[in-house]
Amino acid sequence: MPKMGDSRRKKIQAKQRKLANATSRAAKIAKRERNGKKARASA
Repeated sequence: MPKMGDSRRKKIQAKQRKLANATSRAAKIAKRERNGKKARASA
């Protein structure tokens, strides 16, 4: 069975990292929307 090339592995890892960053960013934005209204009102 052929081994995976370094460039191919890097490409796949970059894609996975982009996806993980995007999901965490979306979660942060959603959290800020939920919490922000209360925080801004009391501040």
